[in-house]
Amino acid sequence: MTGRVDVWLLPIHPRPEWLGLLDDAERTRAARLAATPAGEVFTASRALQRLWGGAVLGVPPAEVVIDRSCEHCADPAHGRPRLPGAPEFSVSHTGRWLLLATAETGVIGADIEDPAAAADPAGLAGVVLSAPEHREFSAAASAERAGLLLTAWTRKEAAMKLAGLGLAAAPARVDVRSAVARSDVPGWPRERVHLRSLAAPGGHVAALATTVAVRSVRRRAVAELGRPAIAGSR
Repeated sequence: MTGRVDVWLLPIHPRPEWLGLLDDAERTRAARLAATPAGEVFTASRALQRLWGGAVLGVPPAEVVIDRSCEHCADPAHGRPRLPGAPEFSVSHTGRWLLLATAETGVIGADIEDPAAAADPAGLAGVVLSAPEHREFSAAASAERAGLLLTAWTRKEAAMKLAGLGLAAAPARVDVRSAVARSDVPGWPRERVHLRSLAAPGGHVAALATTVAVRSVRRRAVAELGRPAIAGSR
């Protein structure tokens, strides 16, 4: 089995020209969030997913139908996103950067975090870390703790996204000290969940979780996706 991952990493800024790539429901939601940072993130995220999906399937972006139903409870809105006929993918963002990662084979989860997320390392560690992880955190020098916590958090988020559990899996029950995430949470994958750090800009920390060990990571540009015709355009 191969283990190649493709990664798109975009800065968040207004892209009004991308609104035409969204479907009606997404444009309505984007309008409600207009002129807010959340609106810029939402538009960029959904448009990039559609550009990628359209390029993979050979259809206009607005015709891409992504399944967001939960594999565990069948809720139609909070599951791991999947696109029938396309490789597995995962999306994450901060207020400044958007990450989309796709796996050539197997399942993938990805996460990116802003360093500001670790403003209170000690407080967050008590909630996020397993007991063995917390002992290592407490033994580390004070200057290293924020980085250790942020690294652990991104690895846990990526693994929980892969599992399709999100925060329904208590982070403290997911151990990411090694190259393989382990958990006793109900619904945890039977396959190994491999972990890999991902370089990110501006002090951000990012990680990948995959069911097939990553052999290579290829950085991709939005321009490579082309600009498929928007549904209804002439």
